[in-house]
Amino acid sequence: MKNYKSKDRSLYILLIKNYIIYTLVMVFLMMSIYFFELLVEKSIIQSPRVDKPLGGQELLKAGEYEKLDLKTLLGATGYFVVLDENGQLVYTDNPDRNESYTKREIECIPEYNSPYIYTATVYCDEDDREQTLVTQRSFEWDTGYKENIAYMVLDENLKVIQSNLSGEIQQFTRRELDLMTLNSDTKYSVYKYEFEESSGSRRTLLMHVKKMDRQRYKKLDSLWKIFIPVYILSYVLILLVFTIWMRRKVKEPLDMLNEGILAFADGNRDTEINYKGPKEFEAIFDSFNKMSRLLKESESSKEHLIVEKQRMLADISHDLKTPITVIRGYAKAVSDGLTDPETEKQYLNTIFLKTESLTEMINTFYDYSKLEHPEFRLIKEKQDLAEFIREYLANKYDEIDLMGFELEVEIPETEVEYCFDSVQMRRVFDNIFSNALKHNPTGTTVYITLQQTEKSIRIEIADNGTGIPEEIRSNLFEPFTVGDDSRNNRQGSGLGLAVARKIVELHGGALLLEKPVNPGISTLFVIRLMK
Repeated sequence: MKNYKSKDRSLYILLIKNYIIYTLVMVFLMMSIYFFELLVEKSIIQSPRVDKPLGGQELLKAGEYEKLDLKTLLGATGYFVVLDENGQLVYTDNPDRNESYTKREIECIPEYNSPYIYTATVYCDEDDREQTLVTQRSFEWDTGYKENIAYMVLDENLKVIQSNLSGEIQQFTRRELDLMTLNSDTKYSVYKYEFEESSGSRRTLLMHVKKMDRQRYKKLDSLWKIFIPVYILSYVLILLVFTIWMRRKVKEPLDMLNEGILAFADGNRDTEINYKGPKEFEAIFDSFNKMSRLLKESESSKEHLIVEKQRMLADISHDLKTPITVIRGYAKAVSDGLTDPETEKQYLNTIFLKTESLTEMINTFYDYSKLEHPEFRLIKEKQDLAEFIREYLANKYDEIDLMGFELEVEIPETEVEYCFDSVQMRRVFDNIFSNALKHNPTGTTVYITLQQTEKSIRIEIADNGTGIPEEIRSNLFEPFTVGDDSRNNRQGSGLGLAVARKIVELHGGALLLEKPVNPGISTLFVIRLMK
């Protein structure tokens, strides 16, 4: 199956990292568009850089005005003039412009780097008389505009009737007011820069900056109408690219998982996905791989169980067929009067023994089926387990002795209290002893040991007989294990030890086949019960 590797060890980190990349790309693109817009806007407005230091102060002090290059400051169409202290023209870089200014007009012209901006608003008072409100706003580089710092009100003759502004002018001319508010009817706004020449003469530099005309306003308006959709479109495109990118990041492992599920559904039980990426996805893939392995093991176990059941049914059929054939033949001979009294007695005894064997086989199969039923319940009572084992061995002793087996018992005299079903627990001992007596030679010693701790009880049933081969020890307790696998030479159903283990497990314990530690012991069964 395909491998997937990623350095992102968490989906959260993956999302954060990609979101940061998205944000940086968005900021970069938006800033690029913004600066491009500024360049285009500047080419349309032809805005002078009157907010920057003037430069060329040494040339101004030396009076070398013809060497000044103020196009960067004033724009391609701007020009400047130099006036003396009386307002007379000293120099101009545009001889075609010969405006003259009075001292008061020069006083009203704002400094080129002044922090103040003046605006004039015309309105009518309660008596329908025209008045003009002049507002002074101050501008600071760090904090921007501050509104309504100071103001003055002018009547219809532009005479000051109310003011908190400092100044000696009590009545303005229209041109003085227009120059102050940069609202003159010419095509230029005027700024002043006062300086002193090396000779000590005071001079005033008037800078004329071209105002925006209607055509350039339209171009600027069109520019804004274009760039707003460009901003929106750029945002949508970047968001779309980011969404597709994130979809691919998330979709790829999901597609891998989907392919794995489909492959598993098509019968490929070896499906396993090796994925390295966000830990949230890794957990999902690990769960899928675990599920795949468990289902494969379950199917393998199921197939094995089916095979064993088929073998068990075949063996049971064979084991049932043989005694039934014998019973039928002997019964027929007795029924037809073909036997003498002595032979008839022998035949009837054989028929009885065969029916006992059939009964035992059917009961064993019934017991296992009953234990597997979900409604089966143990009938538990709190009893002395040590006394229970002593009674069981006392009843079993004659059979053990007649078969030529020895018995060694180590059971404490003190009570060993435990809550158990005595009928089912007796079946556990019967099945284990049955295997020991059936598959070991005469003279074998069976050992019984009972030990208890604060948390558990340990019962050991061991013998020094022929032992169990290594190749069949691992599946000895599996149901329907018959034939050579259960060392019973194809006798019985192979359910005895499976029934015993099931009963012990229903008691909350475990039936184990352990390797003997003590010398001379070949087989060791351990019943471990938790208190």
